[in-house]
Formats: sequence, C-alpha cells, structure tokens
Amino acid sequence: MFGYGCKSYDDIAAHYSSKHIKDNTGKVIAQVPETNELAYIVYSLTDVSLTDTTFIDKNSAYYKEVIKQFAAFKSHKVVKQLNSDVSRDAKNLLRFRNGIYAFTLNERNDLALKLDYRTDLNRIDFRRYAPLLEDFAKKSNFRNFYKQHKDLYNQIILNAGKTLSVDDAWAGVSKDYKEPFNSYQLILSPLIKGKSTTLAIKSSDFRECLIFAQSSSHALR
Repeated sequence: MFGYGCKSYDDIAAHYSSKHIKDNTGKVIAQVPETNELAYIVYSLTDVSLTDTTFIDKNSAYYKEVIKQFAAFKSHKVVKQLNSDVSRDAKNLLRFRNGIYAFTLNERNDLALKLDYRTDLNRIDFRRYAPLLEDFAKKSNFRNFYKQHKDLYNQIILNAGKTLSVDDAWAGVSKDYKEPFNSYQLILSPLIKGKSTTLAIKSSDFRECLIFAQSSSHALR
C-alpha cells in the first residue's frame, strides 16, 4: 500500500494535450526522470539530509557513487537554498520533489516546463531554482553521470514493468482515492527509500496519479 495520497493542484497542475492522453491512457509508465534524479542528488548533499533517516538510502553503492561524484559541490548555491527551505519547513522537500517532475532538462541544458504541466501554485519558486539547478548540473557534470547510469535506471524500469500492472497500481492507491485513474506515472530512483507517496492530478476528464517510489519492489509498500 502506498504511504499516503494527496491532490496536487498546488504542487503540480496540468493541461493535458490530446497526445499525452492518447499515449498514457490505461498505462503504468515507469521512469527515472532526469530532473527528479537531479533533485534527489542535490538533497543528498544538504546538511539536513545527514540527519534524515527516511528519504535517502545511504547504505547503497549508488549513494556512495553520488557522494564521490558530487561531494565537491556541497557548498553550491542550490544545495544551500534547498537546505534552507527544508530546514524552515520539512514539507518543502516534497513540494520540491513533486514540482520538479513537471520539468525537463532540454537540449540547451535549461530547466523547462513539460508541455502538459505547470507549477505556478507550488510554494517552491522554481523560477529562482531554475538557474541554480542549471548551474549545478553544468558544473558538476550531472548529465554525464546520469547517462553513465542509464543501464541501472533501465533495469529498475524494466523490473517495474514486469511486476506492476494498472490493476496493481489502483489497488495500491485505492485506500486514498475514490475511483481508478486513467494513467499512473511511476517515478523511481535508486537513491530513495521509504514508503511510496502519491499525487493526484486532474485536467478536464483525464485523471493521472503520480507514484513516487524507490523501485518496483517497494512500490506497493
């Protein structure tokens, strides 16, 4: 069973295109989004993450690789900003994690909103974070790190596709929601542990559930 659910009109809102609806209806889409992985890595470098025993899996080989690659950037402005925001209000971590899903890193290495989402009601100011995240990604060579680990991410995605069906996804969230969703987006990461959380997004008659989980083996915890 997923950890808890909530409506995400504040964190992420949507205006779904016909293409998004066609491509996602009746599906569970497993993914390790580049922007979410960037966000998790930035959080893993914050001071507040050092005492957080619930979010980051610090015992994994992947975590050790992350620290080896990015430790030199613990004083970067985006790390300091996130540390300040989460220290002030712990809920800002989930707001940041949720909202960053609405973005992608484009071919110019800019943080850009995906076509179907918006975050203007999110309490995290992504206009302030965007240049900081872009600078961090560039200076730390994040995109190369992400590419080097694509095989790991693809294996996690493959495992999820084998074990989690639409019926499984609905069974996992049915305690928190009244009716099945048209689509389930399963957001995975080898850096994250703990209970899964969910967000419901609705635009017109299309309802989508974002499921934030570590891996398919943890998706129904």
